[in-house]
Amino acid sequence: MTKNSKETVLTAGYILLGLAGAVLAGYLTVGGVVFSHGSILLRYAVVGFSGALVYAAARLRGFGFCILMIVLMFFGQVAMNPPLRASSAVIAALWALPVGIAFTASGFIFKALRRYPIGKFILMGLLVGIGYAIGMVAYLLKVNAPVAMASVMKQAVAGIKVGALMGFGMEMVDLLGKALRASGESYYEE
Repeated sequence: MTKNSKETVLTAGYILLGLAGAVLAGYLTVGGVVFSHGSILLRYAVVGFSGALVYAAARLRGFGFCILMIVLMFFGQVAMNPPLRASSAVIAALWALPVGIAFTASGFIFKALRRYPIGKFILMGLLVGIGYAIGMVAYLLKVNAPVAMASVMKQAVAGIKVGALMGFGMEMVDLLGKALRASGESYYEE
């Protein structure tokens, strides 16, 4: 199997398990409402999809591709917050930047800790939770609302769930990648 084929298989795995992890996190956060309200499901699905792409870029390609995927995450947020105005773009950026950086950091940390196959998902949960909390604080400051710790913690806990469940899925795909690597050349950019 060529390097490009391996990267394609791994990226598809990251996306599928990222989507599954994010939707499961949505279910654990808001319950069955995630499936009855399409907008809630869409929000979690967009995070799963774009977060998985950011992670895959960090693991397989490098920092330049991570920036492109964070821009994609930003456009996903803009699309979910109509109407298109400067203020909605700023709000999307206030969320996409810290969360995108959290997924990027997770990808590089997972890459650095590849000798440890299981358990890194906890770090991803913490990083994404911090990203969600920073995004919430930035949003509250932007709209001149009081920074209520209850709101910030609620977002942080949602981020921890999203990050940890997606991180567990990423670890499973990384194990697949390890098996593919054993069958030939390295699939990660060294």
